Amino acid sequence: MFLAFLLAPVFLFSQNNLWKDSRNIWELDGRLGKYFPFEERHAYMKVLPQYGLDLRVARQTDGRAQWEKDFNYPVYGAFLRFEKNNVDSVQYKYRNENGNECEMWRPLGDCISTGAFMNGHFYRGKYWSFDYDLMGGLSFWTKHGDEFIGSVVNVHLAIDAGPTFIIEDNVDLLLRYQFSHSSNAALRLPNCGINVFSWLAGVRYHPNGRPELLPKEQLRPTFQKTTALFASNAVGLLQTNEWMNSYQMPNGNMVSDMPSERPYYFADVVQLGIHRQFHPKFSYDVALDFGWTGETKRMYEKAHQMYNDGHEYFTGNDAIPLMEYSFARGLHLAPSAMFEINYNRFAFCLGGAYYLWHGIYYGTDQKKTWGLAESSESNFEDMYLPPCYRTFYGRLGFKYYLGEDRNMFVGSFMKVHEVVIDYAEFTFGMNLFQW
Repeated sequence: MFLAFLLAPVFLFSQNNLWKDSRNIWELDGRLGKYFPFEERHAYMKVLPQYGLDLRVARQTDGRAQWEKDFNYPVYGAFLRFEKNNVDSVQYKYRNENGNECEMWRPLGDCISTGAFMNGHFYRGKYWSFDYDLMGGLSFWTKHGDEFIGSVVNVHLAIDAGPTFIIEDNVDLLLRYQFSHSSNAALRLPNCGINVFSWLAGVRYHPNGRPELLPKEQLRPTFQKTTALFASNAVGLLQTNEWMNSYQMPNGNMVSDMPSERPYYFADVVQLGIHRQFHPKFSYDVALDFGWTGETKRMYEKAHQMYNDGHEYFTGNDAIPLMEYSFARGLHLAPSAMFEINYNRFAFCLGGAYYLWHGIYYGTDQKKTWGLAESSESNFEDMYLPPCYRTFYGRLGFKYYLGEDRNMFVGSFMKVHEVVIDYAEFTFGMNLFQW
């Protein structure tokens, strides 16, 4: 059953008489990569190889839709990927029958991923092209619960670029340099994730030859620039990284909770902004983000625990005030901007925001400190602000536009802070006015 689920995109894509369609493509790729850990303590992985194999089934666009011509006839389809990991010792923490925290070392598991991809062209010539690939889907790990992979199901993302050479009517050879990432979007800790830079070489087979590409028109359909006032709501769920002393040993000492034992919190962002479609392929948003997270309560509980322990933040001339949690202190405000690449109704999005205000200042004489680095924050901000809501953040993800006039959208984004994902957002939005 598990194998059937993984192969479903391949078989479904190959139905409906596609066997005789000249737009049908099969591809087989081999991969050799090196790990790229974000944390210095994992630098030992950089010398270790990862091996992989990809199977792809795809469609060559031929210009029947205007967006296919605008993007120089891209290829899109489904992939199935196997990755053999060669890391023989990763940290795995657990509690024994006496409640004591223990650790052991074991190999990193292997991974099978499946999902969708888009292959576009920076340059497309008669005999070769210089291409890029965007890949996204789910990965399934044979081992989990260690410091890298906290759950069996994770998100798998990849981006690459390189040349494709036309050998004959039915065969292409390709070479790519790729970055790939697997993690579970903070839904289950630990969640350092696995990052790999790899070389990919493959062969692409056109079983029924190549389709005839419809010529690009001298005069494309008239494009009308549009502007819209939109509102959206993005919700997410995360397991906090913030530790607390939660377990008392037989000797009376308090020990910290392990990542897998920490609670989950809800997060929400309401956006109100302007969407501008200034080109058939490109658009952008500028907005105000009104955020809230229940994780702020965890920070206030931790502050009370540290106060009782006599932490230096609460002593001396520079002592910070001990505050009580309230809903208002979990609020945040940030202006944001996002750039979109529009493949018809599908949009690939990249953006960022900077916090202007946090609810933790409410009822105090504390003020926001300005800067891009967390080191510029005050002790008060360091104590009460959840890690996901400090300084600035980025967003990476996609939207899919709905409706005849494309005045609604759904999407999913990674909210990222200092190259580490905070949590995954799931978004619904609509245009309130458009002109």
